Amino acid sequence: MEKIVGILIFTNQEVLDHKLRDGKSSEGNYCFWEMGRFPKRIEEAEGQAEIRLYIAIKGKVKGYFIVHDWEGDLEFYSESWHPIDNGEQLKPSQGFRYYNHMEVKPNSSQE
Repeated sequence: MEKIVGILIFTNQEVLDHKLRDGKSSEGNYCFWEMGRFPKRIEEAEGQAEIRLYIAIKGKVKGYFIVHDWEGDLEFYSESWHPIDNGEQLKPSQGFRYYNHMEVKPNSSQE
């Protein structure tokens, strides 16, 4: 099983729309999220885990980007977006928090 480090950020729809629009890897452009206080678990997991940047709007988790690189900021591409249907409703806060979403895979054996 793959190890995942998740960082959750609370923001608004306009910021998410901007990130989804402007970070195209085909154009060599990435998006970034500036981190005032850098998450220690990212540095500890370097090379050992997938890093995800989860986005919550109005307290509801909408999905995540896969972090491509970090040098004080989290860098990612728009096309790495993975929406989460029926995301968890959380109490909004400032800054970031660690977060790991349990993905539910459909049961393909039921017909």
